[in-house]
Formats: sequence, structure tokens, C-alpha cells
Amino acid sequence: MKKNFTTSELPHIWASQSQDEGKAGSFYFRGKTIYSYGSHFPIATIDGDTVLFTKRSYSNTTAKHISKARGAISHKKIIYCYDVPVYLEYAKEVHENNFEKWKAAIKAIYAELGNKRIRNTEQRINSINGLVNELQTYCKHFKLTVKDKELKEFIKNASKPEFLEIARQAEGKAAIAKVAMMKKAGKAYEQYLKLWREFNEEEIRNLTSEVKNLITLYRGQIDYPTHLRFNGVQNRIETSKGVLIPSEIAKRAYIQLNGCLAKECNDINVPVMNYAITETGTDYIKAGCHTIPKTDITYIAKLLNW
Repeated sequence: MKKNFTTSELPHIWASQSQDEGKAGSFYFRGKTIYSYGSHFPIATIDGDTVLFTKRSYSNTTAKHISKARGAISHKKIIYCYDVPVYLEYAKEVHENNFEKWKAAIKAIYAELGNKRIRNTEQRINSINGLVNELQTYCKHFKLTVKDKELKEFIKNASKPEFLEIARQAEGKAAIAKVAMMKKAGKAYEQYLKLWREFNEEEIRNLTSEVKNLITLYRGQIDYPTHLRFNGVQNRIETSKGVLIPSEIAKRAYIQLNGCLAKECNDINVPVMNYAITETGTDYIKAGCHTIPKTDITYIAKLLNW
């Protein structure tokens, strides 16, 4: 039995299911599934007169494999999904992954519609409806129901004529909720900062999961500041981002800053080990990628009687 084919022949042999396997370099099939470059990328799986077909793509070569496979099954019903099930009777995890990816795609466009400055709203609404139709077709084929509450709400709202207004109201509520959450995260970080300055590692470990998650959220901000503490045993200043500065070097920099701590200064160059303080603002100083609140400088200066 012939097993090696050209890239044009291979998908037609697969589509006809006239044999169990075949290959054309990195393009190959085993049983009902055809792959590109390996089992990590199933392009499609035949299920009777239906073909479960990937929505993903990677390299130019894979894109060509996808195009050739699609051309070979134009006579069949195609159901698109992100991750193609290979073993249909054991596809629960694949279904869950697909639901998550549809949800993420719908949610992203939904958020865009919430922005009143965004144009082409009709195109975005059509994109969401297209994703919802894909999802519902997939569910119907496998006799699945959507259980995720947020995804169910997206699907429900997509069919409403006032969908755009719903999206904008939801985005407004989300923005308010985000501000409230960041305030909560700031309070959690203040709790952590106090313990960190006390070198209370045990209490830090015993913080609840909720508080730890809020601390991580706070640290995830683009403008997340660098804080300072004094290590008396090692006689050094330590930053919350892991930089260790001998006290005498920190004091020298503090003295060199002079009047710049009380005002805004640009284009300065105060060395601190491998860093340099290059700017002071109304309430911060900058050293490389570190933005340090002036209140932290004052805290250390008072603690050490500088």
C-alpha cells in the first residue's frame, strides 16, 4: 500500500478514507485526522459526513496544509473549532478548551464595543454573531450545553437588538468595578508592605489566597512603584524588586540629591551602584526602571537619622 504522496494528493486520500495513513513530508494523516508538523496540530478530523476543522494557523507551510485539506472536503459539512478533537469519545477536555477560547474571543470584541470611540461597530457585532454561530453549531454536533454563566450571558445578549447598548453599559460597570478592585488591591499591598518591612515572612506566608491574589494584581500595574526597607543586620537598603544597596552608598546618593528631593529635577545623574537617579518628580524619584515614592526616601532618612 502506497504511503507517500504529494501535498496535493494527500488530503484527497485522507478525505476518501481509502486507507488508514499517508504522508507528504510534514503533512500527514492517521485514521480520520490529518496533521501539520505533528500530533500537536491536528488540522481536521472526519466524523461521518461532518469534518471538525481548526480555526488556528501558524507558519506559512501550515497555512498551505490547511488550505489543501479544506479544498479536499468541500463536499462535506465543516464545523470550525479552535482545538480539533481527535478521539471523539474522549474529547471532554478539548471541548472545555474550545469553550474557553470562544469565550475569550467573544469577550475581547464585546469589550471593544463598550468603547464609544470605536467605529465599525456593525462589523464587530457580526464577528460576535459569527463566533456564537460557530459555538452553537459545535454544541449541536456533540450534544453539548454551555454551562459557563458569563459565556451564556454573552450568547443571550448577542441576539438582542440593543446588544451595542448592553455592551457599552457592561463596559462602564466593568470600569467602575476595576477601580474598586484596584483600591482593594492597594490596601492588600499596604498590608503586605508593612509585613515585608518587618521581615515577617511567616505572616506573609499565612496571608489568605484572596489577599495574595490582590497583591499580585497590584504588582501587575505598569506603574507599580519600588519600595524600600532597611536591613539592620546587613546594614543595607533593600528594594521590593530585589536590589540591595549598602547604607553608605544610599546615604551618599541622598546627600547628592540635595534640593531635588523637595522639587522636580530633570537631567540629573546621581549614581547608585549600577543605577543612576535621573529624575525627581513631585512625589517620586526615578532610577533606571525603578520609580520610588519620595515618602519611602523620607521613611529611610528618618529611620537612619540622615
